Amino acid sequence: MATCVLRNRDFFLHVVQYQHGLPLEVRQVVALAAQVVITPLSPMSYMSTMARLNNIPLPYADVEYVRRVSDAGSIPNYALFFHNQFVAPALPLHLAIVAGNLFHVERLATWQPTWVSSDAVALAAICGQLRILQYLATLPNGCPTAAAMDLAAMNGYLNVVEWLHGLPDGPGCTTQAMDGAAAFGHLNVVAFLHEQRTEGCTYFALAAAVRKGHASVVDFLLSIQPSTAMFQSRRCSKEFYRIPGHRSAPGSDLLRTIQVLKAHNAPADICNNVVHTAIASHGYDAIQLLHESGIRRIDQEILDTVVTSKDRASIDYALRQILIANDRWPLNSLGNLGSLWDLHEDLPWDPWQPQVMGPNSRREADSSKAMDIAACLGDLPTVKLLHHLRLDCCSSDAMNHACARGHLNVAQWLHAHRSEGCTKEAMLLAAVEGHKHVVEWLHSSVGMPCSEDVLANAAKSGDIAMLTYLLALPMVDGDTPSGGWGSSCTAFLPDGCVEYIIGSYAVDIAAANGHIDAVQLLQLHEASTIAMDQAASNGHLDVVAYLHAHRTEGCTADAFDEAIFGGHDDVLEFLITHYATVVTDWSELFLEAAKQGRVTTMNVLWTLLSAELTPTLAEKVVTFAASGNHVDLLLWLIKTKGIKYTKRALREAARRGHNRLVQL
Repeated sequence: MATCVLRNRDFFLHVVQYQHGLPLEVRQVVALAAQVVITPLSPMSYMSTMARLNNIPLPYADVEYVRRVSDAGSIPNYALFFHNQFVAPALPLHLAIVAGNLFHVERLATWQPTWVSSDAVALAAICGQLRILQYLATLPNGCPTAAAMDLAAMNGYLNVVEWLHGLPDGPGCTTQAMDGAAAFGHLNVVAFLHEQRTEGCTYFALAAAVRKGHASVVDFLLSIQPSTAMFQSRRCSKEFYRIPGHRSAPGSDLLRTIQVLKAHNAPADICNNVVHTAIASHGYDAIQLLHESGIRRIDQEILDTVVTSKDRASIDYALRQILIANDRWPLNSLGNLGSLWDLHEDLPWDPWQPQVMGPNSRREADSSKAMDIAACLGDLPTVKLLHHLRLDCCSSDAMNHACARGHLNVAQWLHAHRSEGCTKEAMLLAAVEGHKHVVEWLHSSVGMPCSEDVLANAAKSGDIAMLTYLLALPMVDGDTPSGGWGSSCTAFLPDGCVEYIIGSYAVDIAAANGHIDAVQLLQLHEASTIAMDQAASNGHLDVVAYLHAHRTEGCTADAFDEAIFGGHDDVLEFLITHYATVVTDWSELFLEAAKQGRVTTMNVLWTLLSAELTPTLAEKVVTFAASGNHVDLLLWLIKTKGIKYTKRALREAARRGHNRLVQL
């Protein structure tokens, strides 16, 4: 009889439900959470709270919210509402919440009640998990907050907003609820908040809805509050609750948004990005609507945007309106209906600049860079048209940027027909981008000499053909770097950026990037200790060995530090063998090795230096290793070197959540 009772399934379930433990299925959640790697962004800072959560396991990595806030498989800890850069003890519960698994949430919350917090509530709200929110609300630390309604609203979860609103003595919300719902296009939530609550919104609601093209939301907001006070500010970007990617409603349409603004007689002072994005997306239709509605007339800034689009119809329309506004239309050679693209001769005018075209123009009249833009884009027909119209919209950037992008035909035309010319930046940028044919033309036709900066940038890419040509050219007199790493610079072009360096030796740059053939080609050129330092930093042992054998600059102690940091043990061995005398304080190398946590690196130092660590240094080494959770290195230090744990090391390990290390 007793055996039958004990074997009874219902009796067994009644017994185990009061035991403090986890079902196997939920234990798997805890095990999966343990696979997540927490990488602090400032591991040596006690003040920082930011970290990245890496190696998010399936099925959680495929959850819609996780995918939305993920960057290459890594998410910021605050996206899961954690605020400690080292530990996230409630991670199993938070993963169960984003997955929407109520059973797992119930078991985990019962097992670890301290995991339930306002952060868990906020996470459930932003993920729209209503049933989980309702369960958490029954627990001591799971009461809904104003942040919960804000987050649910801005992510479009109307059912959650309605439930929170209906709670007796509920938490309410802030203006961020309606602002966020408008910004992300959730019209149903915006309407509910307007009709049922009193918090309202700020100017940001309309500004953000306009910028993101949520036409229905814009229409609603202007219907309930048509006052121009809604346009008090042009500020259109805001990150709600630090979350980088809230859930947006589909159907963004900037052109339709502009039509709504026109229908409501909205003022012209709308977010400037909207205008340019609309033109880029809708071309001729957008520019015509903007201009003819008076929302944004064509001025120099709009002309630049239109030229960037390379759309012939839009460019014709924009230039025609500028000519009309400046009493220069129609043109005798074309008539009233002729296309500007049929203009093939220079007009008999002096170079001119358009007058400001209305109160909504945003630039001074002389600031158009239309020809510079067209040249950079390789759009020679537009360059010619602007030239024929005698518009003053060109600078030396036109040829500089044409050369940077390899548009030799444009550069040649500008050189033959314009007087702005170019600067030494033309050859520099052409060399950076690898346009050897442009560099050759600049020297042969423009008479431009080479410089150390041009050499250095060619050396960066290891372009041997380019370097060989440049080395045959005359050099700029007095163009010698003063030593040091030089400066990293950015040239901002209409279609992007070009990164380049100035003030560096070409040999240094070639060595840093591991181009040994370029280093050999530049053998007769000056260099500095940066060559070997950076080659060591990047693990280029062959370059380090070549520099040692064929040059005399040597290296500094930085080479050792960087080799350790990068885990380049072979380079470290070479440096210790040949340049040990440049290091004055070996203790710093041991500490850097402890921070990096590699046994092989520490063994190289210990073996080649035959060092004995002082008690103070040994304590620091152990503390750094413990802080970084470098278990293998600590075991190696204990077993092979007789170094012992210290209380400080254990405290640091515990503070950072390195439980396995503390147990050891």
